[in-house]
Amino acid sequence: MSLDASLRARAAKVIPGGMYGHLNAALHGDRYPQFFVRAEGARQWDADGREYVDLMCSWGPMIVGHRNPRVEAAAAAQQGEGDCLNGPGPVMVELAELLVDLIPSADWAMFSKNGTDATTQALMVARAATGRTKALVAHGAYHGADPWCTPGMSGVTPNQRADTIEFTYNDLAGAEAAAAQADGDVAAILVTPFKHDSFEDQEPADAEFARGCGRWPTVSARPWSSTTCAPGGGWTCAARGSRSACAPT
Repeated sequence: MSLDASLRARAAKVIPGGMYGHLNAALHGDRYPQFFVRAEGARQWDADGREYVDLMCSWGPMIVGHRNPRVEAAAAAQQGEGDCLNGPGPVMVELAELLVDLIPSADWAMFSKNGTDATTQALMVARAATGRTKALVAHGAYHGADPWCTPGMSGVTPNQRADTIEFTYNDLAGAEAAAAQADGDVAAILVTPFKHDSFEDQEPADAEFARGCGRWPTVSARPWSSTTCAPGGGWTCAARGSRSACAPT
């Protein structure tokens, strides 16, 4: 048994479902690693020592790479002052001022610890500004882990389901139909061009890619993936050993 598989088995005993949210690698197949142990620059290593090019930038925040010296130095300096205080430090105001100054369309800035919080805050602002309640969300796309984000998940109330209407991404007629269903009560439309629930709704090329490489397709991932390829699907391993990639046959 691989170390990753062993960790998954241990996690299943002490964490509900073994893992939660978009970090649950079970959604991506057995070949997709769940646990990582270190990173440097553009690369990451999983618990079994396999090396990957982090094309996902750790789901977004690592835009200058892992363990960037300037970022590490700034973080260490702040930690020397205190890492978790009873209120934010002056750096929050400084960063907000910088963002507003750099982004012409930004009049103010808010900070969140994850995408779920950011999307939920955006929806709250949209509802407050419009006085409307309904949110249109792309079916199968990941919008967050809160109950309103995924109408079909357990623990969601009927009212939360009623306020969230799904449509098919990149289908204008479907989006218009969802808006019509809301009957003028649309506060926000959320889209993520990333399928999360099944291969069947993918375009044929994407479905073959996903089956062949054992991961979910994204625009940045085609036609290469840093995961290990599974046989078939029109894709094959372009390299072997600790660095493997998928390429079309």
